Amino acid sequence: MTGLQINSAAAQPQIEVFDNADAVAEGIAVKLLGVLQETVREEGLAHVSLTGGGAGIRTLKAAAALVAADGVPTPDWTRVHFWWGDERLLPEDDPERNETQARQALLDLLVAEHGLPEDNIHPMPCSEEAAHPEAGAQMYAQQLEAHSPAGGVDGLAMPRFAVMLLGVGPDGHINSLFPGKKSLRVTGQATTGESDAPPQLGPPLRVTLTFSAVHTARRVWTGVTGADKAQAAAEALSADPDVDRVPAANARGAQETIWHLDRDAAAAL
Repeated sequence: MTGLQINSAAAQPQIEVFDNADAVAEGIAVKLLGVLQETVREEGLAHVSLTGGGAGIRTLKAAAALVAADGVPTPDWTRVHFWWGDERLLPEDDPERNETQARQALLDLLVAEHGLPEDNIHPMPCSEEAAHPEAGAQMYAQQLEAHSPAGGVDGLAMPRFAVMLLGVGPDGHINSLFPGKKSLRVTGQATTGESDAPPQLGPPLRVTLTFSAVHTARRVWTGVTGADKAQAAAEALSADPDVDRVPAANARGAQETIWHLDRDAAAAL
């Protein structure tokens, strides 16, 4: 099997190291609010792709604290749309769903107190809606297409994400793109299904954005925390990474790629 290649047309990774996991989350959250403000002001709408996991949800909690603070500028939330990079195919409101955790961390607050329309939240399908991951992937592709600009984005029918937030697993996965899986080689479409996620990482049935979709985002920002991520980060950021082995190596945005790491995660760089 031919080895996967890094998307050389995308932005090279920049590295930012923070003292601890909370500092990573706050640093990303501050920048996220600023980018969403700027994008709404310049383009009228802003689309952002969220991630789950410890760093992803901690970032949303940090954003919620900023939104609740006096004097912190925030975007016009009626003009911001929230999407996900992947999801577990579980019942609606299941505590293991990224959507459930994101709502508790930030989105419910924005809806209740800051004018975010419920229609601006675009969760991936739950198990009541999709019988299997590929059906869920097709359903989400249709949602993405409904918000695509004319002609699509880099050949895909989907919105242009101002920011895509990503976590990185100890095995080097991003979204539900796991080492050695066929999903790594899906091109020319925005979504795909995964029916056999590694058992140690939770439920096996997933819906995920593809590498092709990741590369359309203007900015791809990872949040990577903990000593258990250090080896994956080092391999992903090495001079000649193996994408099959460490998919995070191909987590790159069209204009900007930034890895935000705490000191533990950066220890092997």
